[in-house]
Amino acid sequence: MRAIVAVIRITIFATWSVFCIFLSLFSSLLLLSKKPTIFFAKHLWSPVALFIMGAKLKVIGRENIQEKHSYVVMGNHCSYLDIPALFLAMPFHLHFIAKKELKRMPFLGWYLVLSDMILIDRKNTAKAKESLAEAVKLVNKGKHVVIFPEDAEAHIVPTHIKGSYEVFPSSKKLNMQRGTITVCIGKPISPEEYKKFEMDDRVDYVKQLMQNL
Repeated sequence: MRAIVAVIRITIFATWSVFCIFLSLFSSLLLLSKKPTIFFAKHLWSPVALFIMGAKLKVIGRENIQEKHSYVVMGNHCSYLDIPALFLAMPFHLHFIAKKELKRMPFLGWYLVLSDMILIDRKNTAKAKESLAEAVKLVNKGKHVVIFPEDAEAHIVPTHIKGSYEVFPSSKKLNMQRGTITVCIGKPISPEEYKKFEMDDRVDYVKQLMQNL
């Protein structure tokens, strides 16, 4: 019975996602603007997606964020629900880095391109660096990006997501259950602070802060 319920939820989740992609693409073409793509993702798709999957969201530390800075969000990733959880948890719109293979997917690929998501080729180091350079440009324009911390002159926000794997491990595992996803937002780290560390130690430093949240 649990497996049947899981299949129904996943089907509704996928249908809802496709509908939101259509809606955002249509709105963007109608308004000749990319803004609806991120707006719908945060305010329409994310809350309903979490509801469909039986997840409640709890946010700790949102008061640590101040709009005066551009931010790079660094967090753990263990479930499809991490993305809607982060969209809702952060008090600003986010641009994600996604693997290049997703560009080939119907509709989703169009959405990723139109919404300025960064598509990265993990098999090609040179092209991957070019993609990260594009992400840096977004940060410099005042956008907020989920990226590795050493790649941009921005404040790093260590973030720890808890409970998303228990709610929705993956589409291949049907042992889903209702639950609460907790997004813990740490105090931002200034560029001056993480530059005190050697390059190889910066990611470890932020990861340690994430684990302590």
